[in-house]
Amino acid sequence: MFSIAEIFYLVFSQLAVGGFITMLLIPKGLVGANFYRLMGGIYLLVCGLARCANLYIQEQPVNFVNFFGFWQDTESVLVISFVLIICVYTLSWWFKSSILTQILFYSGILCGSMWIVFSAFPHFKNVQFPGETFLLPFQFLVSAVLLGTVHTGMWFGHWYLVTPELPVHYLRRFNTVLLSTLVVTISLFCINMFFRSQAEDVAPFNFHYQLIFWMRLGIGFGGTLILYFISWDCLRPKSVAKDEVGATRAATGFLFIAIITVFLGEFCSRYLFLSMQFLF
Repeated sequence: MFSIAEIFYLVFSQLAVGGFITMLLIPKGLVGANFYRLMGGIYLLVCGLARCANLYIQEQPVNFVNFFGFWQDTESVLVISFVLIICVYTLSWWFKSSILTQILFYSGILCGSMWIVFSAFPHFKNVQFPGETFLLPFQFLVSAVLLGTVHTGMWFGHWYLVTPELPVHYLRRFNTVLLSTLVVTISLFCINMFFRSQAEDVAPFNFHYQLIFWMRLGIGFGGTLILYFISWDCLRPKSVAKDEVGATRAATGFLFIAIITVFLGEFCSRYLFLSMQFLF
């Protein structure tokens, strides 16, 4: 039987890595160092919480010594490495060492991606769908990008208040990536629902699971899709021409709400995955 800490660990690890990766959507030099310090600090906190959940799952006391000293497997090494890279990356913005910062940034992306892939390995023996060695890590990476897009996009949208002359099409990038990853996620969901319909001896959909299932569909997919179209409408050239500041503020506000729908959808997805051994 799984624990809530496992859901927390999977979602928060994917948020930290995905948020860091999606900073690629912002060209170097477009915003000031304070933005990257803020994002580095946020994702350092998130991956730190994920590491604490990882220790809890491993039945280890959550303390400073175990946080950095418990190296049971490759996944633990990757978690600690990612935490250290993000920490040094964030500090590097105070020392204005652009080469070091770039090296740390791409090292963090590589290390974080490997962490997400390795986090899928312990679940291979439990899943009931074919091609799990490819589909499960792929779904975890897509979820990471989905979580990261709405989170980094929301903070980037707030930066239009700091620098109003920022080009709007960069905020549109986040909206486009949000739609793309959502479409891929829904496609994976449909594929696995087909596999489940063909499988035998699967966990039945009782009322409890149905409730979580429809929350996944209605809020995670439906709610996020509606918010995408509202944000898209706010950022249309016609809307921006009327009131650029108002358009970016409105889109940022809807991205903030999308954080809630995506976050809740991913929590429901991981709960159903750990309970029923299929991707949802």
